[in-house]
Amino acid sequence: MQTRAAPGTQTDWNGTHYKTLLTAQETGGKLGAFASNAGPGDGPPRHRHPKSDEVFVILQGRLRFWRAGEISEGVAGGVFYIPAGVEHTFVVVERARWIALLSPGGLESFFPAVAALGLEIPRDLAAIKAIAAQFDMEITGPPLEHPQQ
Repeated sequence: MQTRAAPGTQTDWNGTHYKTLLTAQETGGKLGAFASNAGPGDGPPRHRHPKSDEVFVILQGRLRFWRAGEISEGVAGGVFYIPAGVEHTFVVVERARWIALLSPGGLESFFPAVAALGLEIPRDLAAIKAIAAQFDMEITGPPLEHPQQ
């Protein structure tokens, strides 16, 4: 079922806007990239990418990351690295824009795939988990809660 997003594909899903920047097909599978923006409180459930390293480049706003039990915050100009296999999640603290790069690529096609099916978290979590596995993502726990300001 693994659908492939084309460069420039724009998707709104689960409170976040995604734009596919670079696809695994363009790089021989080596890299994928997407831009995202979201408001406070948005963020994915805890997950890991068994085969892919991930890098976040924060362009605007503030994100709170949870990586293997440790919490840190990133602001505009910050870079956050998650090695393959490491559990992580994040929550948008202040409206944010970021670019995510994954090596190898493929995850960039996950968001258009689940959005096209009308799936929502938490309602359709079982179906989302099954699809996520096709894109090198294993959902392992709940999202990170937004810190009270």
